[in-house]
Amino acid sequence: MIENKCIYFEKCGGCQIQGLTIQNYCTEKQNQLLKILGDLPYDEMAPMQTFPSGIRRKATLKVDYGCNTGFYKFKSNDVVPINKCPLLRDEINALIQPLKKLFKSFVKRSEGGIVITSADNGLCIHFENIALMPTDTPKIRTFAEEHNILHITSGNVEVYKQAEPIIIFNGTKIPYPPKTFLQPTKESEQKIVDAVLDVIRGKHFKTSADIFCGLGLFSFYLRDFSDTVFAYDCDEDAIKHLAKIAHSNHFNIMAKSVDLFKHPLSTEKLNEFDFIVLDPPRDGAKAQCLKLRDATTKTVVYISCNPVAFTTDAKILINGGYRIKKITPIDQFPNTTHLELVAVFERD
Repeated sequence: MIENKCIYFEKCGGCQIQGLTIQNYCTEKQNQLLKILGDLPYDEMAPMQTFPSGIRRKATLKVDYGCNTGFYKFKSNDVVPINKCPLLRDEINALIQPLKKLFKSFVKRSEGGIVITSADNGLCIHFENIALMPTDTPKIRTFAEEHNILHITSGNVEVYKQAEPIIIFNGTKIPYPPKTFLQPTKESEQKIVDAVLDVIRGKHFKTSADIFCGLGLFSFYLRDFSDTVFAYDCDEDAIKHLAKIAHSNHFNIMAKSVDLFKHPLSTEKLNEFDFIVLDPPRDGAKAQCLKLRDATTKTVVYISCNPVAFTTDAKILINGGYRIKKITPIDQFPNTTHLELVAVFERD
């Protein structure tokens, strides 16, 4: 967290909480969570996991017609120009000023964004809604070479490639598609994984499922505890990469692309799994939880980045006979009102 106020605080809309001691900060965020959960029953609330500033590995900078580069104001589409964000990794901050110079040569054509990701082997960049011309390509390539960028894409087009960006899950290297979900920091990602491992350590399952699996973060850990892991997600690119890595390494992971919002896994299918990890996007997984409510799976671990949506889904599962054994709050969105949590559901 940022204890001292950032110079952009109350201008940039990224942070809503600053200037508190760590104790007051944790109390504030814990109270916010308890207010959202309301009368939701649970057996245990673990202490909130917190992290230092300067470790965020992914950022989306906004660019307007005037070539201002930074983040939006709170509840606005006006860009607040920034030179540095205390939450970001140093290698991402080091790109902001050079990117401003690059933008001035072509961004006046459109408003858009640029996603910078610090992968495990270097930096990659993805342009969002920025109209590039063929004459821009040499400038971008020169920029990439000067700043040792691995990969640059725009929309679905590859503009520059020195090497494939790589993300490592449980020792396995996975190619990282530029638009695929990634936890914001490696440190918070590991805390989430640890919370899942605490539930399954010492156990072994015939089958387990990683639902809303993305690139397979949990799948690569579950494979050590399961005869077979079934992984499902709506992101076809992510599933393609996961399936390819699993096949080439002869891993016990079966990956399938499914629109889990329109076609959630049936209760009958869910009954085949001894253990389930559910990690939906921000809006939650109501359709899937309605199917899961009547399933016989004994243990479900639900990871949520939105306690409001989680509370709605949790009530569905509780009405079906599940109970919440433990909730672990993980502050991977420091200095904001957002909070990640890991909840362990069990049925007798």
